[in-house]
Amino acid sequence: MSEEIRRFTHLPGDRAPGPDYSGPGVEAELTGLMPPDEAGPEDRTGEQPGPAREGGPGQERRGERGRDGSYDGLYTARASSALGKVASDDGLLDVRIKAPPELGGPGGETNPEQLLAAAYASCFHNSLTLVAGRQGTRTADATVDASVTLRKRGVADDYTISTDVTVRLPGVEPETARRLVDAAHRECPYSRAFTQGAEVHVHVA
Repeated sequence: MSEEIRRFTHLPGDRAPGPDYSGPGVEAELTGLMPPDEAGPEDRTGEQPGPAREGGPGQERRGERGRDGSYDGLYTARASSALGKVASDDGLLDVRIKAPPELGGPGGETNPEQLLAAAYASCFHNSLTLVAGRQGTRTADATVDASVTLRKRGVADDYTISTDVTVRLPGVEPETARRLVDAAHRECPYSRAFTQGAEVHVHVA
């Protein structure tokens, strides 16, 4: 058994092929793992889960496309930036923001690129956990490293970002690891947003 390291790099303009997103990444965000009783034969063969459904407390709807091709909203995170701080509406996130020395700042606090890298690593890991659970593969020792690079073109204020994800799966055969990570990459909502574009709405209040 060997340790497989799988890496993805997203540069501006990348577009990744893959099937329509059917919910595993979003469901992993909700649960953090694939419940054993939901990893049925259909899931293990790689087929997509059934239609979105309503449920009682703790039984959120799956993030599957509706019949008209739209997505159901499952959860909305809200945060505000003001006076050098960012905070979530529930107070669980409340941090100061300072530019790193590489960008001419003092450092000593977190920054938007670090927060995005942390969010991407967490989301990708959740998707990996769900995909592996469907196939009965143990990935408790897996690690996901994500980096976000701020990039600039020319001398004008023309900025973009690129991302890099490295997955380590100790004890998983290389071919299995490649299959799992490729599937997680296709289904992770953050990967899809980076490679295929995200819906963005900007408002003036």
